[in-house]
Amino acid sequence: MQKNKKIGYISLLLLSPLTMAMQPMDDQSLSSTVGQDGLNIGVQANIGFEQLAVVDTDGLSFGQILPSGNPNRYDAPDYNGKAGLVIAGVAGQVKPTSSSAIKISGLANSTTENTLNMNASVDTDAGSGVNGAFTNISVTFANAGIRISPFSIYAASESSLSTLGVGSYTRKSIFTNDIFFKPAANVREILRIKDNIDILFNANKPKLNIQLGSVPQGKMVLFSGAIDSICGAGDGCNMMLVSDYLTTGDVSTDPVGVSFDFQLTGNNSSPFSLDGFYAGIEGQSDIDKGGFIFGNVGESSKFDLKLNNVTLGNTGSSATGTFNSLPNASIGNIGAVGASITNLKVKVNGM
Repeated sequence: MQKNKKIGYISLLLLSPLTMAMQPMDDQSLSSTVGQDGLNIGVQANIGFEQLAVVDTDGLSFGQILPSGNPNRYDAPDYNGKAGLVIAGVAGQVKPTSSSAIKISGLANSTTENTLNMNASVDTDAGSGVNGAFTNISVTFANAGIRISPFSIYAASESSLSTLGVGSYTRKSIFTNDIFFKPAANVREILRIKDNIDILFNANKPKLNIQLGSVPQGKMVLFSGAIDSICGAGDGCNMMLVSDYLTTGDVSTDPVGVSFDFQLTGNNSSPFSLDGFYAGIEGQSDIDKGGFIFGNVGESSKFDLKLNNVTLGNTGSSATGTFNSLPNASIGNIGAVGASITNLKVKVNGM
């Protein structure tokens, strides 16, 4: 009898946790277990990549070119021309060996990089009436800012783009050199970002509230908080619309194009508020194709947007004897001080 009692006790001990493990854990039970509603997910990571492409699979192609016609003329064009925009390393620069070509990291202060540190609070709600259930994700940042390393944007033709087929993937590169970023013959650099893009947060750090499902807040993503600046140090981040290079086609020489230093700051040393800004996806309708949207409701806080040191062509490159031998130089600064935007709405679709 004593032996049977012991076996019974052991059976109860073994079966009890298994029984508990089979119980569904609802949000209320989870809250009582972990002491909070929903889930908190902390993420610490630096983001890096080599090439990021947006591919247009049905772009306009030349079609047939008549022997007697202009070789640059479209004749019977079709929409089978595949091409893409590619974000990658800066043309002519040496490829890094210990890190990715493009990096997105956190900032500990205005100059020092650290690991990007984010937190996501996830919760679900049954909603009300016909609106139904939704998931709410609140994203916050622990860093003083975000840094994006220098990069270029290229236009690339089909032969340099990766392909995805049925059960197969063929990886390709827009570069033809293992030591430095040398674009292939059918790839053209169109925009160069020469400096780090530093986005400095205000003490009221940016927040993203993301809702999936019925979206009672009205938008998929609502922004709040504030930033102090984008490229706020010095004259800003140097950018160039690239036309060619000092030696035509040679990316190891200086680029030629329209150069300027981009800078955005809050007006009069005040932060630029993100309250009222939103983003999301609009579905297709009878009168609209839908797409990704970004905008704001009402009037934004004031900001200063500057394009400093605008230069057309290369500094000092004017030919001797032209314009009284005056060298080419910056035409000055262009910008808006104390500007604001009201009810902005940008929609991106296609490709």
